[in-house]
Amino acid sequence: MKRAIIVDSGCSPTKEWIEKYNLYFMGMKVYIDGKEFTDGVDLDHEKFYSLVKSADDIHTAQPSLKEIMNIYESLLEKGYEEIVDIHFSSKMSGLFNTAQMAKNMLNVDVKIIDTKMVSIGASLVARRIVELLEDEGRIFEEVESKVPKIIENTFMEFTVPTLKYLIKNGRIGKAAGLAGTLMKIVPVLTVEDAEITPLTKVRGINKAYKVMADNAFEFIKNKPYNIKIYKVHGFDNNKVQEDHVFEMFMEKFEKLNYDYELVEGRIWPTVACHSGPEVFGLAVYGEENPL
Repeated sequence: MKRAIIVDSGCSPTKEWIEKYNLYFMGMKVYIDGKEFTDGVDLDHEKFYSLVKSADDIHTAQPSLKEIMNIYESLLEKGYEEIVDIHFSSKMSGLFNTAQMAKNMLNVDVKIIDTKMVSIGASLVARRIVELLEDEGRIFEEVESKVPKIIENTFMEFTVPTLKYLIKNGRIGKAAGLAGTLMKIVPVLTVEDAEITPLTKVRGINKAYKVMADNAFEFIKNKPYNIKIYKVHGFDNNKVQEDHVFEMFMEKFEKLNYDYELVEGRIWPTVACHSGPEVFGLAVYGEENPL
């Protein structure tokens, strides 16, 4: 069966991964001081982080219903018999629901998946789904049944110096109680039940490094199969912080002698508009037993 797989910019795909599997891409709209861009199309990471340094307002919007319908129709015209459309959390964007509307209006059999995560977490969920479909040749229905377990096998965490972007863009989720309490407190956040959720808050960035490294190690230490690690940062100065966490994590992880795949990059504009551009994070995926 000729299959097309779509992934959106909220899933933080890498260029290499898109090219490897010949994936199709759906970019969210990004607005910087009122000017519209399409993430990954006319707005790359370098351009975004250059513009955002002096921007007063950044926010996102989803592609229109018509745009999504056009994407589906163009793939059908190319002869694809199956379309799998993978999206970041439906609780953080209306994109998943709009895709469902487009599918219903066209009356076509598009398989739409909600990763229930965002950014690097959604990326690791999407990567495992694509592997099962493309590398292992599993049928969609079998892979779909494993999506809850794939999500369960994924852990992501990140930290930001301010919650103002999460609050402004309505993505604060269960971390709302931290608003106004930060000062010298550093929050470590995750995505749980498809919402931003606080893991802990510590005093000082060095404690945050240790907590994040320990969290990732504890999650992965008993999951030796199909391990993936995704390290990410926003501004250039955040890469130093990202590297601190990663190195502390690897000090423990390497002693396990597990095979792993490493992915690294910058937070996509779609996600940086929600979290704020000054951010760094780490995500890990692993299985106790192969799926």
